[in-house]
Amino acid sequence: MLFIRPSKLSDLEALLLLSAQVGGGMTSMPTCEASWRRKLQSSEQAFSDHAAPQSCYFLVLEDSSNGNIVGTTAIYTGLGLTQPFYSYQRRAITRQSDSLKTKHCSESLHLVEHFKGATEVGSLFLLPEYRLPGIGQMLARARYLLMSDAKTRFSKQVMAELRGVVNNDNKSPLWDALGSKFFNMEFQAAVNVVATQGSTFITELLPKQPIYVELLPKSARDTLSKPNVQSAPALRMLEKEGFLHSGFIDLFDGGPSVEAQLEDIKTVKESQLVSVIGTEDSSTVDEYYISNASLADFRLIKAYGRINNKGQLLLDQKAIAQLKLKGANPKVRIVNVMKSKQQNSGSQAA
Repeated sequence: MLFIRPSKLSDLEALLLLSAQVGGGMTSMPTCEASWRRKLQSSEQAFSDHAAPQSCYFLVLEDSSNGNIVGTTAIYTGLGLTQPFYSYQRRAITRQSDSLKTKHCSESLHLVEHFKGATEVGSLFLLPEYRLPGIGQMLARARYLLMSDAKTRFSKQVMAELRGVVNNDNKSPLWDALGSKFFNMEFQAAVNVVATQGSTFITELLPKQPIYVELLPKSARDTLSKPNVQSAPALRMLEKEGFLHSGFIDLFDGGPSVEAQLEDIKTVKESQLVSVIGTEDSSTVDEYYISNASLADFRLIKAYGRINNKGQLLLDQKAIAQLKLKGANPKVRIVNVMKSKQQNSGSQAA
């Protein structure tokens, strides 16, 4: 059985191996051991009673049949509180000439800190062999179930940053056309600096003046607000949850940032806190994502169950054991698995 749990420092080696498979551009999955160690230590603190305003709740997907970590997902709080979090905002500009009796519409990129203090969902990655129906969705929605159980720890503004277009040589057309002109480094080198040292260098070197999109080459313009192929399924899942893109993009690759209010996220609105009763009933045909509603020892699984006429969840003993439920009629948080004609089979990035 696959289950989601908080990461541990002992996961370090396994997560380094996963990072090697992610590819360039995903700053939250570094290949640097020291960065991973700091992230895991931050996560262990976040799941305790002493979470800092800027924290990382890092979750892993484990295969209980072999003990391997096969996927990741995370929540980051207090975005931009200790280091600035910059985006470009796309803005339309219309100018009019009375003497020529003409108008000209153009677009500019503005350096902004729109998401300061927000909660970010990200670090969604799943090994290719585990990209089966419902598993990518499981990783994505685990974050919203966790936030539903501890809403006071998270901002009302929730955002996600999608990886943008990068070519086969791991180069970003936007970075090559814009960022590289102010930083003497390649795209991947810049991404690595952010992942390991933070974003202070952006404040120091990137110009604050608006940048006119018309001055960029077409190869760069065409990437604005577009996710890469691997990120596209993640964007579709976010949109199903109610996230919207309002013109904010990543500085490095132009990938879209999307946002939603915590209370408006579909999983948050539809999740229920219910009591569990063990059963041997084989007629349980409803499929749920189920969390044990415990922050300190969070567990989430995908399992079949049935709600009885008293509003209780009938669940088999194997699932109860996997969730580490204890006591009489323990509480769990549930939400129905979303079905579609082409059910998402897993994704990478946000």
